[in-house]
Amino acid sequence: MTTATKNSDDDLSVQEHCIDLPGETVQCWIGGGTDKLKVILRKHRDVIFDIHLGNGKTYTLEATESDFYNARDKKLVFAAQHGKVTFRDGERMHVWVSRGFRGSLILKCDSHVISEVKPNEWDRQRHSDDPKEKPAPIIVAMGAAPATARPQESAKRVNEAAHHEEEQSLHVHEVSKEGAPAAVLKFFEEGGEPLHLDSENIVTRNWIIAQLGGVGGYGFDNRVWIKELMGCKFHLQKVAHKSGTKVYMIFNGNHRLREMMSATRYGLGHAKIVRITGGAGGMKQGWDAAKGATKDAFKVFAKEEGKMVAKGAGVALIFTIALDFTEWHKDYSEIGPDGKPKKDLYDLFAKVGIDLAKAGLVAALTTASVATLFGLAAMVTSAALAAPVVLVVVGTIAVSVFVALGVDWVDKTIGHALGEEDSSTWLAKKFRETAEYLEKTSKDFRYVRYSLTPVLPIMR
Repeated sequence: MTTATKNSDDDLSVQEHCIDLPGETVQCWIGGGTDKLKVILRKHRDVIFDIHLGNGKTYTLEATESDFYNARDKKLVFAAQHGKVTFRDGERMHVWVSRGFRGSLILKCDSHVISEVKPNEWDRQRHSDDPKEKPAPIIVAMGAAPATARPQESAKRVNEAAHHEEEQSLHVHEVSKEGAPAAVLKFFEEGGEPLHLDSENIVTRNWIIAQLGGVGGYGFDNRVWIKELMGCKFHLQKVAHKSGTKVYMIFNGNHRLREMMSATRYGLGHAKIVRITGGAGGMKQGWDAAKGATKDAFKVFAKEEGKMVAKGAGVALIFTIALDFTEWHKDYSEIGPDGKPKKDLYDLFAKVGIDLAKAGLVAALTTASVATLFGLAAMVTSAALAAPVVLVVVGTIAVSVFVALGVDWVDKTIGHALGEEDSSTWLAKKFRETAEYLEKTSKDFRYVRYSLTPVLPIMR
């Protein structure tokens, strides 16, 4: 705003020019006999960020369009230069914005947006050109303390700092603590970054955690026989019968002290031994064991011996899906160059779907691999050769991890062949293209080229 006035002291024409924030450049034209310029600082709007989450984190504040003034550092922060203000948890950040502020103030923690303040959308009151008219302050409070205590205290300090002569309204926006990024969520969100331990960057922190979850699921589902046989050794023995040669698994120790593995020896086709050997007794037992392992991979609860029991494999799969969600949420929270999230729900559905398929495949291949190893051992077995049962447990876990790594490698290879990073990225792209195609073809374009003309009734 620029006005020309008369100065009574020296009778010279004075041009007045208003700026909104300290440090703004004065852009005006002086002419028409005016030889003096008076710059007036208009009343600003106070925006207070009062964050008390007690996590010791650091927050950044930036603007999307208009500049703002950092009252703490007495510095103007330029939006066009992507300027930022940094402050710590518990530190009250006080900034000034102009009455014509455009866009938003973006509050971030560890690159995650936790609040977006839009002053001129939250307060739609129109202000006059009077430089003394001051917009109402805005307080963004975040913390576990009652909302009635801290905003009132902050409002008092804002009003004292601004030296209001007139009565002003106050806009308080309380943000719940649940909206802030938790340390646990951040740990798993960042766990999807590759550790560069393999050429395809398959191994990540979350991948390792998922494998540990699978180990826990295997141990939980097989805890009874593992507990009974952990200190035992076994050997395979061939016995010739009239119907043919049969291979038995014999455990040392007192079988009377065991509840589940109560016999002295079991054939490789016995139901109790199938859990250990993966169905090494024959092709049928191996096929049935692989199918059963695939089904068990998706079961959270199952009926065993007349009662419902939890299944560790199913719980481990749910944990893997949760890891998928956290990795997806990290990209979903970040805005790409096109103004949209880097990943959408199609990416989440594709990722979860592919991982479900891989979980079933890994369970089947692991069971088949263990059965094959026991089958080979049975072919060259010797009664004098004994091995600890713990070797079976460790070997099964090692085979499972190796198979999971192989399945992920195949997944990456297929994705590269399709021109994408992995198969889930390709599948998400196809989901998106299919949705766009259906949206277009669902509209009826048959009559677009026809103009509306009146239809005259036919007189009979």
